[in-house]
Amino acid sequence: MYSRRGDSGETDTASGKRLKKDDPIIEWEGTLDELIGHIGYSKVQLPWDDIRNDLSEVQMDLFHLGEEILTSGKGRKLREDGVSWMESRIGIYLKEIGEVKLFVVPGGSREAASLQLSRAVTRRAERRLVELNETQKVNPLTLQYLNRLSSLLFMMALASNKRNKIPETIFPWPNPEK
Repeated sequence: MYSRRGDSGETDTASGKRLKKDDPIIEWEGTLDELIGHIGYSKVQLPWDDIRNDLSEVQMDLFHLGEEILTSGKGRKLREDGVSWMESRIGIYLKEIGEVKLFVVPGGSREAASLQLSRAVTRRAERRLVELNETQKVNPLTLQYLNRLSSLLFMMALASNKRNKIPETIFPWPNPEK
């Protein structure tokens, strides 16, 4: 489908305004769209129902988070318990993983690498939202959610490698040669 309305470098927003496609809110919206897509890709890489189900919850949360930002709080909103739900899920994965050593080099299994890529895109979405918050104040819960989401995706990646019996590659920090 196409309308040709965006051919001049502008787009319609949820609020009814037309903005240039490089406007910070459009940049953030595009990054959020990319994140939801990466999480969808991660989901189809995974054979485990628990992680797939958690990722489905996250995708729906991200749609609500996006609507909240794009309508300046006039549409659906991110659920209030989203951050605490993620913290409980992080705790469950942490029990499975055991001790976490930093810095993990992304990779190992296909599943873990996909989740690490989703985590990296989450960090970019968080940076774009911080930037947007400078001109359009956002609900602090949305910033907390994205920050916690990167931790959840990291834990899921570690759990994926553990379930595949693939050891993590750890980048030595600080430099052991000094």
